[in-house]
Amino acid sequence: MRACFFGDIHGNSHALEAFLLRLPEWKADAVYCLGDIVGWLPFGNRTLQRVRALGFPTVAGNHDLLVSGLFRDHPGQADRMQATAYNAGLLSGMEGAADYLSNLPLIREERDFSVVHHSPFALPAPGEAPTIQCFDYLDETALRGSLEAWRSCPKRLIFSGHDHVPAIYELSYSRGTPRFGEVRAFRPAGMEPLTVKISSGRRYWVKAGSIGGPYRDGCPCANAVLYDEDAQTLTLLRIPFPRGELHRELSANRLFGTIPTIRKYLELLEKGPC
Repeated sequence: MRACFFGDIHGNSHALEAFLLRLPEWKADAVYCLGDIVGWLPFGNRTLQRVRALGFPTVAGNHDLLVSGLFRDHPGQADRMQATAYNAGLLSGMEGAADYLSNLPLIREERDFSVVHHSPFALPAPGEAPTIQCFDYLDETALRGSLEAWRSCPKRLIFSGHDHVPAIYELSYSRGTPRFGEVRAFRPAGMEPLTVKISSGRRYWVKAGSIGGPYRDGCPCANAVLYDEDAQTLTLLRIPFPRGELHRELSANRLFGTIPTIRKYLELLEKGPC
């Protein structure tokens, strides 16, 4: 069985289509969307319509839930709130958009892996509603705090997005309290894909990176993950996409030109591939 994972599209239909064009060559038996279909870029209507039509199993991202009005953002996230408000208005004329986004599941469990936007260990308790606090980032502090739960997790593999930095984290099954020093991190260099062989006696947490950006690793390309169960490999995929038209469309939007995060995004698009 081969499964492909992608997410954090954020309205970038150009990157999404580049990923979909390459998808047949990976011969995936299943494809999962890791959430954040909308948000950041002012084109969420395009990517939402496309992803809904594809029908891939999908989990909810924080931007999806913010745009659908399920909870409020952190007070200090001025850039994100401006982009959220724009996308909420954009999708208000799309029938069923808010209901679709707000009803996406927070997690999907398969036989040997979990699919979640950020972390299966930050989700609300059963019966409780999610908040923006469920979607922090996997920095060293968060990873240290997740080690016990991660090692005792019934699933060997976790696939998630959210951080926009592609990486494969490996944790050994050593006895006693798990230590941060036992975690190995594998990250791609440049545009080349990175394949990691799955070892027995270890668990893996895979951060897929972002299809649409903003690209926090400084590499403006679409990112995805391929899991090959038979070969026991995980591959971080790097897919180039045509950036010129996206740059023109985004530059033409006066409102988004005032958002510092988007200005940095435009500068990165101009630099070309990493």
